[in-house]
Amino acid sequence: MENLSLHELGLLRGAAEGHDTRYFGSLFALDHHAYRLLGAHLIAEVEAGARRDDNCQFYEATAAGRAFCAAHLSGLEAGAGGRANAWHEHPQLAAAARALGRLLEEAEHPAGPAAASGAIG
Repeated sequence: MENLSLHELGLLRGAAEGHDTRYFGSLFALDHHAYRLLGAHLIAEVEAGARRDDNCQFYEATAAGRAFCAAHLSGLEAGAGGRANAWHEHPQLAAAARALGRLLEEAEHPAGPAAASGAIG
């Protein structure tokens, strides 16, 4: 089976919808999936004790994260919920997970002038 960024997409989608843990069955792995989204500046940590008008407890979507969701998840039918690890069977969610995986990979390994020339830093 293809390795999709389903958990990362679940966290990002939940944060953009105002409920960061909505698509997770267990919170034990939440931070493990968050570090890549934090590095790509798609989510930010919720400040401890911050008063909020949504149900985000740990992470909130940034403007870039909300823009990604708008671009890749708009028009998603209401029944496309459940746990993120089951989304590989849904065409739009799988495509969004592929796009997110590429974006996260680019954020982790940016291709700049040094990468293009083969230079080692």
